[in-house]
Amino acid sequence: MVDAEVLRLRLRELDRRIVALREARAAGRERFLSDPQLQAAVERHLQLALQSAIDAAAHVVAEDFPESPSTYREVFELLRRHGVLDEALASRLGRAAGLRNLLVHGYLELDPERVWASLDGLDDLVTLAERLDAYLEAGT
Repeated sequence: MVDAEVLRLRLRELDRRIVALREARAAGRERFLSDPQLQAAVERHLQLALQSAIDAAAHVVAEDFPESPSTYREVFELLRRHGVLDEALASRLGRAAGLRNLLVHGYLELDPERVWASLDGLDDLVTLAERLDAYLEAGT
């Protein structure tokens, strides 16, 4: 059974990172592309937002479903199979998990334009948090 405290802790961290990313996005694309320090801050907030989302989703999967995902992408696919996420959202979050891997392991290949464009997907993280919170409320 999902540990409500563990899940909510991850969701709070996700929310905190989304707030920071939205503030950075408000500075505008040109400032982002011309400011290496802002880029670094956005990359770190994005990495931690994605990791918090993955961790929250993985906690639900590990505690409530019999399958064991072998990749972060599969975590979201399992949530889809169990009716927590719709197919389109699960697919987008799976791609976001790939971005997390790039932020962590492929940082030398990061394209600032791609990082900037990824900020368009922040609403998917908000929706994930809402769905996980609803799942938790339905189970308690």
